[in-house]
Amino acid sequence: MRTVDSRDESLPEVPPSLGTYRIDARIGSGGMGTVYRAVDTRLDRPVAIKLADAAYSARFRREARAISALNHPNICALYDVGPNFLVMELLDGTTLAEKLQAGPIAPDLAAIYGAQIAAALSEAHDKGIVHRDLKPANIMLTRHGVKVLDFGIAKVAADQQLTGTNALLGTPPYMYIYMCVYIYVCIYICVC
Repeated sequence: MRTVDSRDESLPEVPPSLGTYRIDARIGSGGMGTVYRAVDTRLDRPVAIKLADAAYSARFRREARAISALNHPNICALYDVGPNFLVMELLDGTTLAEKLQAGPIAPDLAAIYGAQIAAALSEAHDKGIVHRDLKPANIMLTRHGVKVLDFGIAKVAADQQLTGTNALLGTPPYMYIYMCVYIYVCIYICVC
């Protein structure tokens, strides 16, 4: 997800509200939609709302099902879901990608982050969910620890739809090694 300026005129207009959620500002965008800072007016708490682009509604529903199956301190919590939006906990922190741009991470801190990421992924895998887009930009570092974000292209074992045969999804530098090997083999076969 990239951080965006809420005054960026190339992006769609910020909706004033979605149901009982008052939208305050656009805080980011990604491959399937835009994320807004908002307030749940029923509970008077800050939330993040991920609004899906229309083309991704089926994947968005799958992301909602994947996140709702998970309850772990290192996975971003889902609070509510609408027809084209997810309401999640609003996290205060920085992404691992932003932290890495500032320089290397101390080994002891990297071990802590790694253990928390592994714990989150273990929880997901125990529920039959594979993230498929784990990368530094999808890891939020908060004062309470790591949070794994964005299950938008997650593979749920019980759901055999949406990903076609031989379809590749993800961010290439962070894709599974077997996907990378598959690409290499395909290129080798075509060239040789």
